[in-house]
Amino acid sequence: MNWIFGATGLMVIILGILIWQFGLFNLLSNVDRNRVIDKKKAARLAGYYLIFLGLCFVAFGYFAANIADQTMMLIIACFIPVNMVFVVSYMVAQSRNMR
Repeated sequence: MNWIFGATGLMVIILGILIWQFGLFNLLSNVDRNRVIDKKKAARLAGYYLIFLGLCFVAFGYFAANIADQTMMLIIACFIPVNMVFVVSYMVAQSRNMR
C-alpha cells in the first residue's frame, strides 16, 4: 500500500505544478471562475497547496513502509487531522481571493 500513497503523492505534485506554472485555473473545481479577483494568484495558491499535500502523501507512504505498526497508528492518527486542517486553511485562503 505504500507505493499507492507514493504514486498518489507524485500525481498530486504534478497536478500542483501544472496548475501553478501554467495557470490551469480551469482544473480547480472548488473555485467559481466568475467570482475570482486574481486568477493567477488563485492558481499559484492552489498549486502550492497541492504540492504540499502531495509531499505529505509521499512522506506518509515512506513512513508506512519503514515504521513499525504501533508507531504507524500514531502517524495515521496525526495525518488525518493535519490534512483536514490543511484543507480548511486552503479553502479560507482561497475564499479571500473571491468577490
